[in-house]
Order: sequence, then C-alpha cells, then structure tokens
Amino acid sequence: MFDDSLAPAGKHIMSVFTQWVPCDYADTPHDAELQAYADRVLARMEKVAPGFTDSVLHRQVIGPHQMQEEYGLIGGNIFHGELSLGQMFHARPAAGYADLRTPVHGLYQAGSATHGGGGVTGIPGRNVVKQILADRRAERWRKRVPRTARAHRTGKAAIES
Repeated sequence: MFDDSLAPAGKHIMSVFTQWVPCDYADTPHDAELQAYADRVLARMEKVAPGFTDSVLHRQVIGPHQMQEEYGLIGGNIFHGELSLGQMFHARPAAGYADLRTPVHGLYQAGSATHGGGGVTGIPGRNVVKQILADRRAERWRKRVPRTARAHRTGKAAIES
C-alpha cells in the first residue's frame, strides 16, 4: 500500500484473495480451471465496479498446487487445516493441543493452524508468548514452594516418598 516501487506511477497493485476451489486442486496445477475461476471473480468485480476488468493490466493466479509446491503449504491451505467446526476452538490444531503446547516439553506452536487462527495477523505469536510466560511463572512457583506446602494449600494430603 505504501511501496510505490511495486507499480508504475499512477498504477496500483491489487490483491484479491478468494478460497474454496476443489481440494484435489493441490494434487495437480489445474491452470485452465483456475484462470476460468479468476475470470469469474473479475466478472463479479465488474458488476460492482464497472470498468474494473479493463483496468487490469496483468494478473497472477496462485492455486493450491503452487502454494503447496512453492510455499510448502500442505494441501495448498494457508490455514494449515480447514476452518471447519471440527477443527476450531478446543480442537485446533488437534484435540488436546489448543493451549499452544506440544507433547515435547518446551516446544510450542504459533502458526496459522493454532487456536484462534490468525492468518498473518501475528495473534498466534502473541498468544504463544503469553502461554510461555505463564508456564515459566508456574514453573518458578513450583520450584520455590515445597511440594508439601503446595499440597497443604490445595487441601490435598502430601505424599511422602
């Protein structure tokens, strides 16, 4: 938006992000189908902004196959998984891991696939930093307070070994 080196003076760059082409489009390029899809998107734009299509000098259509092959996005999915009800909230990225922790102690996850999503907003990174800080505080507390005192505080009997 602020980098005027991307287009000649008086010209602009526009990015149109759309989704939901068939999932098998990640397996092979499907260039002709994607170009036809882009034509339909431009036709829709033309309906709300007459003359828009004539103003387009160049276009680049990036489909799931290219996103998978060039950018390493499995299935060409920028969200690293579907944003469906079965993969949201407590089940994102998988059931039991919505708190950003992984089974490997000290390894956290902060990508688009984590709870809350985030895309390129930076929210997953912010959330994981908050989780790491909370875990470190809890770990320091466990080291400072003897186990018997913790058991007494919670009303549980201390187990001597």
